[in-house]
Amino acid sequence: AVHLDLGDEAGLAAEAEDAVALGCTATVCLHPRQVPVVRSAYTPAPEAVERARRVLAAAEGRHGAFELDGTMVDEVVLAQARAVLRRADAARPASP
Repeated sequence: AVHLDLGDEAGLAAEAEDAVALGCTATVCLHPRQVPVVRSAYTPAPEAVERARRVLAAAEGRHGAFELDGTMVDEVVLAQARAVLRRADAARPASP
């Protein structure tokens, strides 16, 4: 959805965070001042990046579901971990 209220950064952030949770990979910005708010929502927290790395490292050489830190890891969790790392890579500034 496009957030039309340009002055409502909190609402824009909430909508962008919901979009991320639903698996969306982008949000439309109508004005340049919306870009930092949306980028922030799509940038995973350092803890999420670390967890994603741990999950994917633990999955190497395994087939099927397994347990990590008391939680089940299956293909859906692995796909989510890959998505977190893709978002983290996309949020990194480009090298000159």
